[in-house]
Amino acid sequence: MNMFEETKNPRLFSHRGFTPVAPENSLASFTAAGRLGYWGIETDIRKTKDGVLVCCHDASLARMFGVPLKVEETDWAELRRQTFQKGNGLDKWPLELLRIPTFDEYLDICQRFHCVPFLETKGEVVADVIKRLEERKMIGETVFSSIIIDHIREARRLNKEIFIHHIFSTPELMEELAELGNSSLSYNYPNPWDAPVELLEETHRRGVRYCLRAGDKLPNIKKMVELKVDYIPTNCIAPWY
Repeated sequence: MNMFEETKNPRLFSHRGFTPVAPENSLASFTAAGRLGYWGIETDIRKTKDGVLVCCHDASLARMFGVPLKVEETDWAELRRQTFQKGNGLDKWPLELLRIPTFDEYLDICQRFHCVPFLETKGEVVADVIKRLEERKMIGETVFSSIIIDHIREARRLNKEIFIHHIFSTPELMEELAELGNSSLSYNYPNPWDAPVELLEETHRRGVRYCLRAGDKLPNIKKMVELKVDYIPTNCIAPWY
């Protein structure tokens, strides 16, 4: 799978799955994103008390599930019994698709629909994530991302081929990413018209791919395309816009 093969359409990836129709980071939202034909599906990876990799943005289940369980302090058997209490489409999906997915279940969906797995690591999971991707022979079709630069450094140390992406990076760290190779970043410009063209051009010149903040309005996406971003995160724009 060549993640960056030429395409006439922008490479859109759905942030935490397609959340307009299902809760974030649910099997339902990932399945919806796959059916819609997104280039990639983004998720957050945490580890349970008993070492199971799962997809969950928050450290606890309080916001989305209504229970004060912390992912890293709870066994998978207990977590899997919980179902989403917040999010869209709760009455549209079977309960089995409205629970926390395991990392493997998420990867299965990405493979089924030929979507790029776009991972954001949370907590001490980097080595486990890299190992699982190696075991599944998915290193070459995955974007490994984190807002924590040490996670990016560790991922590159563990695997020389994984494509790495630093979230909300800086010009200084862009230079390090260029040295690490096979890399990309996002710059923290909510308004794409504020992004310095000279910085974006220099980023590409150094061999580093880039994106900006989520493109949730068509004018913003069109501006990002004009700025030659390599892919676009979105919470709501479908691939056929």
